[in-house]
Amino acid sequence: MDLHTVLRSRITAAAVGATVLGVTAALVPTVSTADVSDRAASAVVTWTDSAADFTAAPEGEFPLTDQWYWAALSDPTAGGKITDFATLDEDGVSVSEGEGVGLVRGLNNPVAPSNLGALVAGAGAETTGATTFGLAIQEGGDTSAQTVVFAAGDGDAGLSGTSTKWIDPSTGTTESTADLAADLKAADAEVVGYVVYVGIDITAEVPAPPATDEPTETPVPTETPAPTETPAPTDEPTVAPTTAPTDEPTAPTIPVEEAPGAELKSLASPLESDAQALAADASGSISALRIDDTTTYFTPQPTAAARLLTTSATLTEATTTGVRVQGSGFAPNEVVTAAVGDAADAVAIPGVQFRADADGNVSGTIVLPADLVDSAGTYVLGLVGLSSGQTAATTLTVTADAATAPVAVPVPGTATFTG
Repeated sequence: MDLHTVLRSRITAAAVGATVLGVTAALVPTVSTADVSDRAASAVVTWTDSAADFTAAPEGEFPLTDQWYWAALSDPTAGGKITDFATLDEDGVSVSEGEGVGLVRGLNNPVAPSNLGALVAGAGAETTGATTFGLAIQEGGDTSAQTVVFAAGDGDAGLSGTSTKWIDPSTGTTESTADLAADLKAADAEVVGYVVYVGIDITAEVPAPPATDEPTETPVPTETPAPTETPAPTDEPTVAPTTAPTDEPTAPTIPVEEAPGAELKSLASPLESDAQALAADASGSISALRIDDTTTYFTPQPTAAARLLTTSATLTEATTTGVRVQGSGFAPNEVVTAAVGDAADAVAIPGVQFRADADGNVSGTIVLPADLVDSAGTYVLGLVGLSSGQTAATTLTVTADAATAPVAVPVPGTATFTG
């Protein structure tokens, strides 16, 4: 039974690319970024909980939309299944010591520097051990000008909201989110995707940049320079060199040090050469990741369920005092709506919205509309998660109101007594 259709608008824009894990990805964006509260669920919630939900990153170019790609960090082109290198269970994606996997996904829509703060403020992860989050950055439309900067905060996977700092593995430099946004603007760059490295703490492995504040010694001359001859005076006028006029505008130049990651080089180089060493002494896992408008749970997808505390009610009870319903298996903190109808169709009940708790449970009383429940019979009552699309249904038996016995009405008259 289709209780409700969750509509998700997808606005397709031009494809862009990012080189990560040694492959070039064509990122196909689809939706905008919005600031979100800590309490509410993101607009889209998905469960990525089986090997079939991950695509091995191939060599060359591959599309990136709402798909997760993975690669073994010891050999990014190994192929096979993610479960050959990691475990998928109630802890999410987990690796043991000596293993490491990279997870790659494109943003629904590239994020401009002005929106970086909102993107980072709404991002969060649930991880254990050595796990690192990174943003894939691209300069302009140039797929060869790419890099990944890694979150270096105190939170899970290095994410610490607006206070998150970012480290560039090619330079070892660390900067704030605001500084990174300024660098992106100066380099005409934007965020096009994100990566998660499970089993590696990148920030612990990247060497610090060399010190630049060391005093510079002034060389001491060993020989007295020969006196410089003064040129003989001349009556010839000095002509200043001139440049031939041109109508071509002079292109502005951006200093290399202003661009994130210096030359925005690919991350493939450090991982291909050092992946096994980086992963050899660490284990880690990720169970959830929230970024942009999407939350991904890597744990098993729950089965939504609904039940009524009382499975039957009279017509008056159902449409005035309502019925008590409980639901489970929804996304944490998502909005859950209700619908009522028969086994073939159901109609959303106006004004009914529940907020799931941190465990995905909801409960409340639903007063059924009299125009939808207007007679005795069996009705289907459904619950629909607006972010996850999870649905659950239960049945309610509505009985006719009890017949009211007629009340005796006294008739005036004269009573006659005999005897």
